[in-house]
Amino acid sequence: MIHAAREAFAANGFHGTGIAQIAQASGVRVGQIYRDFANKEAIVAEIVARDLEDFLSEQGLCAAGATGDPEAVRAWIGQFVACEKPESGGRLVAEIMAEASRNVRIAEIVRTVNERMNNELSSALRLLVPASVSPARFECVAEMIQTIAAGVFQRRVTEQDQPNREVIAALMNCINAAIDGLQKEAG
Repeated sequence: MIHAAREAFAANGFHGTGIAQIAQASGVRVGQIYRDFANKEAIVAEIVARDLEDFLSEQGLCAAGATGDPEAVRAWIGQFVACEKPESGGRLVAEIMAEASRNVRIAEIVRTVNERMNNELSSALRLLVPASVSPARFECVAEMIQTIAAGVFQRRVTEQDQPNREVIAALMNCINAAIDGLQKEAG
């Protein structure tokens, strides 16, 4: 049912998709959907939660951090920022972001995801800089990484070949300079 909802939201938008459509596409009765989910926002919340868990799972940031290898963390950040394949769910994420500007419940889901991502990035950055640096500085660099990645993602969704490799390299130079700055503060 979640897979059918994901595809329907991506294809038709949040407002263009009804519970009846999801039921028909998934083969799950409308009543059963409403027993499991209060509304469409709850379905979106489940989709976002699952995607975030997959993203941060053993192939993601948590795995890079668990290695204790600073280069693995930097490599993950590089992949995160480059966002090479946004077409796998890119339209759905763009739809969720657009809906967040209109829907308080979806905005709260997005805010929660961003906070969790910021916390995970801050933790990973602490692996790169183990000495005492203000938590606010880690959060600032984590927010910078998220903001850059969000911009790259948006460009990739609308123009798959943009930004080009040179721009990505320049953005990563900025990020690495910020990380190096944290290391100098700790030094």
